[in-house]
Amino acid sequence: MPLHNVAICRIFQDIADLLEVEEANPFRIRAYRVAARVLGEYGRELADLVRQGAPLPKLPGIGEDLGAKIVEIASTGHCRLLERLRGEVPPAVASLQEIPGLGPKRVHTLYHELAITSPADLERALDDGVVGALPGFGPRLEARLREALAWHRARPSQG
Repeated sequence: MPLHNVAICRIFQDIADLLEVEEANPFRIRAYRVAARVLGEYGRELADLVRQGAPLPKLPGIGEDLGAKIVEIASTGHCRLLERLRGEVPPAVASLQEIPGLGPKRVHTLYHELAITSPADLERALDDGVVGALPGFGPRLEARLREALAWHRARPSQG
């Protein structure tokens, strides 16, 4: 099954999200986000070039390190960095980003400030009234998170 740029783009987005949850260097996070955007907009499939043994084209924001990751992903379908990051961040924490309204920054805050690692933990924290006291959270966001949790529970299982 051929690997498309969109798959490589998704891997870079996942890396950026996990780096953000870990509070990594913001410039590193941004580099992965920029690379994901560039790959998403690029018109030629990079995996095809890798299979043909052709060098990657010069792409804005993609240097030697990110280029090597593109080759790794295109060649193997995997990225060692992403696998390492997934091992460092509890899987439930990463799954919190599936809840509408929770991006990497908010997940980071919930995880580090309240030790929330799952939707059930989030629901308990909302019931206890501690989420709204966090910086960047408040009553309106609490209400939206309750709605998002209800949607998250009601959606069909994806597995």
